[in-house]
Amino acid sequence: MAFLRLITVLCLSVISISPSIAQELPQETIQKELTMIDGKVILGRTEKVYLPNITALNSIGIPAKIDTGADSTSIHAENIKITATDPIFNGLEGKALLDTIAVEFDALTSTKLRDREDKTDIMVSFDLIHPYSGDTIAVSLPLFRLAMIKSRGEGHLARPVVELSLQIAGKTVLTEVNLTDRTRFSYPILIGKTFLRDTAWVNAGYDYLQEQDTALVIGRKERAYINDIPLETSVSFTSRYSILHALNIKVDEKAKQVSFTLEGDNKQHQKMTVPLVKMLKFSNAQRPLVYVPVQLGSASDDKAFNKLILVYLRDRSKNSSQLRLGTEALNQNFIVDLGNTYLTEHPIALFSSVSGDKTSFIMSPKEQFTIDGITVNAKPSAIIKTPLLKVSQISEDKKDTSRMVSYELTDINNNVHTFEKPIKRKIKVGDDVRPIVVSEITLPSSLLIKDIALKAMSANDNDPSRFDVTPNLVHGSLLINTRTTHLIHSHAALKAGYIEQAQVAGLSFPVKLDTGADVSSMHATDIKAFVKDDKQWVSFTYTNTNNVKKTLTEEVIDEMRIKGRVGEKSNVRPVVSMLVKVGSVEKEIAVNLRDRSRFKYSMILGKNFLNNDIIVNSDQQFILTSNASL
Repeated sequence: MAFLRLITVLCLSVISISPSIAQELPQETIQKELTMIDGKVILGRTEKVYLPNITALNSIGIPAKIDTGADSTSIHAENIKITATDPIFNGLEGKALLDTIAVEFDALTSTKLRDREDKTDIMVSFDLIHPYSGDTIAVSLPLFRLAMIKSRGEGHLARPVVELSLQIAGKTVLTEVNLTDRTRFSYPILIGKTFLRDTAWVNAGYDYLQEQDTALVIGRKERAYINDIPLETSVSFTSRYSILHALNIKVDEKAKQVSFTLEGDNKQHQKMTVPLVKMLKFSNAQRPLVYVPVQLGSASDDKAFNKLILVYLRDRSKNSSQLRLGTEALNQNFIVDLGNTYLTEHPIALFSSVSGDKTSFIMSPKEQFTIDGITVNAKPSAIIKTPLLKVSQISEDKKDTSRMVSYELTDINNNVHTFEKPIKRKIKVGDDVRPIVVSEITLPSSLLIKDIALKAMSANDNDPSRFDVTPNLVHGSLLINTRTTHLIHSHAALKAGYIEQAQVAGLSFPVKLDTGADVSSMHATDIKAFVKDDKQWVSFTYTNTNNVKKTLTEEVIDEMRIKGRVGEKSNVRPVVSMLVKVGSVEKEIAVNLRDRSRFKYSMILGKNFLNNDIIVNSDQQFILTSNASL
């Protein structure tokens, strides 16, 4: 049987695609690293941003969200103060000064502010926060303009905008940047169209795409060091944040510091005091989030890892590892070789050097495998040795001289399929005795005939059936790339503009493609909830600026609590499932309902629609579809 080679959509060498090539990226580009299209860099949904002109920060990559739905770029700033030399502003400060400037220069409808020849007449001083030390970095720049942000109430919020050089993937752009309080958000920087236009495409299916080639290959277990204290290190493919074992944790929120005792796997202790990034809220507790210096590999290895990693602190005395790396740390720095341990005790390999290995099998934490012709959800597992298929309604019987097992397998569309197979053997795992059967596993490049174990799904399992993939499923290394999902069935993505024509519920209208949104959203008024057949339903009216109007009724599948801007309350929105089509891409997706009447577009399509199928251009409209309203 041929060895497996499933290479990520974006993997090895730099290419450039000319405008004359068809809108669907050619299939052969799948096995190369796609870094440029039409002279523009391709960014993931999150990337590291550098500030080359701020001396204290110019070597530090600050995590940022890349958002094609945002017109503006914004950065977290504190102690924002405006000073103006014109006597008409004498005695004014703070919000009163901002509002007066907005009125004097007609900031909502004119460009008078940005057209000033000498912009030093209005200056903005503000503090940026060093992500590692917590130190404040004082900056003073001319006011470029005011961003007039629509509030959820009446009127607009005025935000000062300065010009600041930002660098991503080696591209430096002098960018208009809003100064605002982003403490409620996950990332201190939001990259919008003011940076993206003429510079980048965005693939919402990837996080930290630019960090992929230089990622270190680590095992599922490693030995890390913090200040020479050895730590057993594990990985998590489901938790975003990393966790560090700590005792005697004391948080001084006023001083923005955390003191704790670091305990290594040899029970050696060291007291540490580090800056507090923020308190991370859980359902039953709050944990301090901090940066700590982590070393992996020998100091003599030029590829050794020696960086600060964001972790939250808690007592992990009952766990086998003192440091658990979550997906944020993995996405920024690592690829995991699930079948190996302590790889960093040997010469460290970069992902770019092993991704071409013909025996490597590369998958993401969320996949779909076809087993005996039935497609089910799948995930990698390092806990078990034998590939495991979780099924329902499992039973055993004897026919003639063979022991048989009958089971029901539920596919990704919730269709139930019944199988009966001979039991090849049994294995015992804890208190479970699992039958082993032979199955065909169909992959894009090969067909495997493999022994797999069967286990009945528990009541707590969310998937009706699931396949747990283990390292011994493949001949070579099983590499886990946490930056994306559904990697093994990846295909050439489609080029699309930030506005495209969509078909939804029998309607056709323009929608905004928004890489910053996790879940898509649709305009809805007259929202009325009711119960039908013991299930929650909702009726609502959809309308848009083209006078398209329709009353819809859908089952409620979830609720979303949306963070408000500073000074605004969060709100709860019903979520329904809707079939959406843009060009040749058609998906049943979750859509939250809200009043979008103050926005130009009645629907946004977020990550749950875009994923790896569409790469978004923030400059152009209607690349993938035509504007039916023209």
